[in-house]
Amino acid sequence: MISIQNPVLLNSFIFAAASDKIEMTLSIIIVNYNVKYFLEHCLHSVRRAIKNIPAEIIIIDNCSSDESFDYLSPLFPEAIWISNKKNRGFGSACNQGLAIAKGTYILFLNPDTLVPEHCFDGCINLFKEHKEIGALGIRMYDGCGRFLKESKRGIPSVKAAFFKLSGISRFFAGSRFFDSYYMGHLDENRDHYAEILAGAFMMIPKSVLEETGSFDEAFFMYGEDVDLSYRIHLTGLKNYYLANPPIIHFKGESTAKNSLGYVKNFYRAMSIFVNKHYSGLSKKIAAGLIHAGIWSHAGLKALSAKLRSSPDTTPATTPATIIIIGKKSAAQSLLALLSEQVQGPIKDPVVVAPETPGLVSLLEQNPTAAVYLCEQDLSFSEMISIVTESRHRFIHFYSGLSIIKGG
Repeated sequence: MISIQNPVLLNSFIFAAASDKIEMTLSIIIVNYNVKYFLEHCLHSVRRAIKNIPAEIIIIDNCSSDESFDYLSPLFPEAIWISNKKNRGFGSACNQGLAIAKGTYILFLNPDTLVPEHCFDGCINLFKEHKEIGALGIRMYDGCGRFLKESKRGIPSVKAAFFKLSGISRFFAGSRFFDSYYMGHLDENRDHYAEILAGAFMMIPKSVLEETGSFDEAFFMYGEDVDLSYRIHLTGLKNYYLANPPIIHFKGESTAKNSLGYVKNFYRAMSIFVNKHYSGLSKKIAAGLIHAGIWSHAGLKALSAKLRSSPDTTPATTPATIIIIGKKSAAQSLLALLSEQVQGPIKDPVVVAPETPGLVSLLEQNPTAAVYLCEQDLSFSEMISIVTESRHRFIHFYSGLSIIKGG
């Protein structure tokens, strides 16, 4: 484990490591902010995915208060850490990692993701076979198995931004005209060229970043991936959406996209994008339509809230069954951890061996069960398949030390 407490001193002598003796193929850059348990599970998946690849993991901690470094650094001594004294934002932190990255390919990866084994091999091979690809994104699902539309997007034209912000695009999902922001007309299950990729998983040859520049730090929270994708697009290179294998992104855009706060942040990012890439009359029109989209969205939210104002009399339900998919030893340690959390024994858990056929059917037959996947006994590919095929609402992941919930 290499830690840089003062990121200003990023001199090459800090990295007199064994990695200097071989050509680094892949640099994985992860920005962390108070999500140590999600990052733990992410790093377990990354560790398996780079098993046969000369790779380095660079973690930039944006002044977390959850003791991420103290918890994770002993578990992942191979990782390089940069500890910031303040939250510098996503783009700025990514650029810190890029400044020290040695890989031929750079992967910007969110800490709340799980990647399958051999995921990176396939991405790197695509770059080698198709020199026209400038950046590569991937099909993403949330922890309940729902497709995340931000996996593939179109250029945020005036029309596309207005239809998205106003909420109109939701009524015409799949329309090339109304749903162009998310390229809804393109099949999510097939590979495509996509103009805009998501920063949650964005792989780019370092040579391309040296030509285009990396993330614009003016975008603090949203929009930096849109801007970078667009700049790569302007060079004549192609941005590519890879449908398989999919990954899990727990806290994707879907968690906040219906809040007014999200809309305001998106508006700010769109305003920066418009000011940067538009000019003259088109800039004025874009600004006006974006404002109109904000107010339209706010109106729809108010109407929706009024329609839902009647009290919900449906009684709250708790999982009637606990299903553990894993070997007996992992199940026992998981149950011990759960007993500590609920301050008592767990009643009648169902332990299912990983090799048991029909796991997805079992979960479909138990939609209210709390499901625990033991990472020690399953591949990440298997777990991602279980999530995406079952679309179960109560799946949890157990690393041997911690539990994270999918939904």
